[in-house]
Formats: sequence, C-alpha cells, structure tokens
Amino acid sequence: MKRTAWVFIAVGLMMVCGEVAQALEGVKPYQVINRLRLEYDDNIYQEETDKNDSIKIIEEIEIMLNYRLEQSFLSLRYRPSFVWWSDREPDDTDLNHEFDLIANHTFTPRLALSLVDTFRRGEQPELTDRDVVVREKDDFIYNTANGTLSYMFRPQTRLDVAGRYILMRYDEDAVSDTDDFDLLVGGLTLRHQLVQETAVLGELRIEDVDYEGPDRGSATLSAGAGVEHSFSQNLLGMLHGGYQNKEYNDNDLGSDSSPYADLALTYLPTPATRLSLGGGYSLFETDVYPFANQTRARVYASLAHDFTARISFYLSGAYSDSEYDAEDSIEADTVTDGNEQLVLVSARATYQLNRSNWLEAGWQYQDFTSDLENTAGDSLRESYDRNRLHLGWKLQF
Repeated sequence: MKRTAWVFIAVGLMMVCGEVAQALEGVKPYQVINRLRLEYDDNIYQEETDKNDSIKIIEEIEIMLNYRLEQSFLSLRYRPSFVWWSDREPDDTDLNHEFDLIANHTFTPRLALSLVDTFRRGEQPELTDRDVVVREKDDFIYNTANGTLSYMFRPQTRLDVAGRYILMRYDEDAVSDTDDFDLLVGGLTLRHQLVQETAVLGELRIEDVDYEGPDRGSATLSAGAGVEHSFSQNLLGMLHGGYQNKEYNDNDLGSDSSPYADLALTYLPTPATRLSLGGGYSLFETDVYPFANQTRARVYASLAHDFTARISFYLSGAYSDSEYDAEDSIEADTVTDGNEQLVLVSARATYQLNRSNWLEAGWQYQDFTSDLENTAGDSLRESYDRNRLHLGWKLQF
C-alpha cells in the first residue's frame, strides 16, 4: 500500500476516535491544525563548500485527541507532513510521520502511572531527541517509550521508578550495519519537599546502549543528588549533579568515569515574558562510528514574549561541545582524538488574525564544526553551516 494511503487511513481513524469520544462525553475532545509553509534552505545537502539551495513547500496536518476519565487521561497526536523541494536530486519529496501518546492513571491518591511514547518515521533525519544530531542521509524509524510509576510515601516525599527504551533503525544496510541502536534506561528518584520553596532529591540511573555491527555498546551507572528552588514567584532554579561510570562491552576499552551536572533557570519578569537558560555536562552515546563515547558540554537559552494578545515572538539558542577520545574507539589505531561543536539558533514570530488563523515567520541557523579524522587524515564528518527561512499559515479548527 502506498504511503499516502496510510496517511489517510490514520487520519480517518483519529477522526473516528474523536467522534466516538465526543458521543460518549458530549463535548469535542479533538483538535485539528493545518500548517502550510514556504521555506528557503541555503544548504540542503549540509556541505561545507559548493552549497546547493532550494525552495520547499511543507504541508502538514496535526490531529490531537484528548480523553479524560475520573482517574485517567489519554492524549494522542498524529502529524503527517509532506515536503516538496524545488531543486533537490534525486528525490524531490519527503513524507514524514510523527505520533505521540500520553497516558496517565491514578490508582490511588498515593500511586500513579505515567506513560509517554514518541514515534518518528522520516527521511533524512537531523534532530531526533535529547538534542542528538543525526547526520546520516537515510530514511529512519525512531521511537522512545517512557514510563514512570510514582508512589507518595507522605505529602512531602515521593519515589519515582522510571524506565525508558529508545530504538533507532535506518533503512539502508550500509548505515544500519553500524548505526542502528537500542538504549535502555532504568532509574530511581527520591524527592523530598523540605519547605514550600525548596525540594531535594537523590537519583540512581542505569543505562545500557547496544549498536549494530562491531560491539561499541556500554553500560553506565549514574548516581547523584539535586535541588529545586523557587527564589521568588518569578524565578525558579534546578541543579542536579553526580558521578557516572561507563563500562564498555569491548573489554579492550575498559571503562570511563566522569562527574555530570545539569542546571536550569526560568525567569518570568512579566506575565508576557518567559526566559529560560541552562546547561549540562556528561558522558553521552554517539552516532559517530567507530567511537563508543563522547563527553558533551551544552548550554542553551530561550526567550518568549507576547507583544500583544495577537503578536508573539520566540528566540532560542544552544551550543554544544563534544570531545572524542581515540581510546574510546573500537578501532583506536584508525582514528585520532577530535572535537565537534554545534550552534543552533532559531527565531519565530506569529500574528493571530482571528480565532482560527495565524501567520508565522521564522529563521533557523545551524553551524556544525567537526575535526574528527582517521589516521590517514580523512574527515569522518563534514562541517557545514545552514540557514532556513520560512513563511507560514496555521489554521486551527
């Protein structure tokens, strides 16, 4: 069956579910949003030199269904998108699918379960999740499933038992033979509210990652503590930190250990303005073969402001620096130590025409620099910079 047929079938099923839920509840539990964008991309192949540009037309529909019972909540979101490129060879179209599920259930006032699943089926991926840049030019399937069971010992103390499973699969054998991976995470977090403004927590996490092909998988144990504090009604902060130990499946690699930290601040100077910033440092998995690890530092910031009830503006930026050690490679004699840096900037302005229609203008910028090389002096990945500008129309009904 053609891919477009699957899109229409899925859309129809979502609409039927919405009508059924509406009949049961007597309300309209679904929402449909259509977006049409015209975009200019100045580096469609992500090349350092001899760049190629193209105009894109992007049509996407987003269908959301929310269903609430006394102790349960279910949210479904499906977003297919079709992209046409005016000047891209050999394929001038992309068809992408996004599906998200959120399910919450409260068994008792003390015990609750939360499930979140994110599925992506796309072509030529760039960003998937956890700010991981995927550079392979290939169709892919990506899925992440998260589950958290929370138990309240008393009003001030809660234990979260959480698990996560991430799957990445590429279509082309040449890519999937080394870059397909499975990531399994399990963890415990004990959170205690000291006072109304301050909470402390302790966390323990086990993470196991396995790649296709030569074994560059690993198991990581992380243990740490954190504090969350409301400095005022307008300023919130969070700091987590601890220590990680990573044991590689390949005995020749041994192990790595490092401190880790995450910091986040949110400031709301007025009801119309929101400023967020943060950063992190940790050992991290990598899609760069033959490395089995990277040490990544990252900082980010975002600003959202409503000029009026109709006009809104959003600006965000992020910078990450990744260090690669040849000793953390399963082919250590073929590569050298290296570094990768990524800058991401995006800006977006929206104007609400009426209750159902919005106009949007945006800009996205990427600057990726890599000096990873093999011992013969050949680059493992190509550096590039890229600008994308778009104008769009959103219709909600």
